[in-house]
Amino acid sequence: MKKQIITLVAVASIAAGYTMAYAAAGSQGGGIVGSKHDMNLFLTTNGGVKDTDTRTCAYCHTPHHAAAPGQMVDVQVGGATVSYEVYSPLWSRTLSNGNYDQYVSATFNPALDGKAYDPMMGPSRLCMSCHDGSIAVDSYYGKTGTVAQRGDDLMNYFGSNHFAIGGSYGLANDHPVGFVYTDMQSDTIKYELKGVTSTFIGGTKSILSVLTDIPGVGAVMTCASCHDVHNGPAVLNKTPASGRGYFLLASQTDSALCLSCHDKNK
Repeated sequence: MKKQIITLVAVASIAAGYTMAYAAAGSQGGGIVGSKHDMNLFLTTNGGVKDTDTRTCAYCHTPHHAAAPGQMVDVQVGGATVSYEVYSPLWSRTLSNGNYDQYVSATFNPALDGKAYDPMMGPSRLCMSCHDGSIAVDSYYGKTGTVAQRGDDLMNYFGSNHFAIGGSYGLANDHPVGFVYTDMQSDTIKYELKGVTSTFIGGTKSILSVLTDIPGVGAVMTCASCHDVHNGPAVLNKTPASGRGYFLLASQTDSALCLSCHDKNK
């Protein structure tokens, strides 16, 4: 697979480096303000320059002069090269380049099977721009941030670099993203996955509704297939025993999130 990864420098999914003190709301379905994705609160605790107008959305989005819309990346699909457009929803941040590795195993290797596999398809690029611990939070609107690019220690929220998901561009030991869900779901014996019309346990969202449609590729699983980065009303992991919501679309109790897609009754 050609991995011409163009990583959007963003804060779309930064949960790392926060303190429990100001982020007590967690994933409570109350929007961004006051949540772990409220960068004004993050900068209050960690230093740096907060937005002049104390905007929350501005750290990621802009109504004008968005960063590099229309960037194209190649992915191999069944031996053919397909170009897809980088997901950049009115993005206010600069661009970075990085080659992220991806999870493969003896039972899961879509690229080897001639199927599309690129971990940065869809909104996952936005998440990794912070979860690899390399970009200053207050680097947006063309400004160079003042929060030091501290690497993995920025992601050390619950200890042991817990949130440095993409540290050193490493995704080889994380749940795979960037594959076409139905490519895997069609092999019911090997993967034991539910159909795309199934809903998240305890919720109303279907699996299909949380996949990202990539023209020419298919409906792709991304970070946003499990996490609601805007902490909206759909977030169901509201009262986890650990107190850590993770912006999940289903509860951790009885592994409802996992079992929303994985069918272990097969």
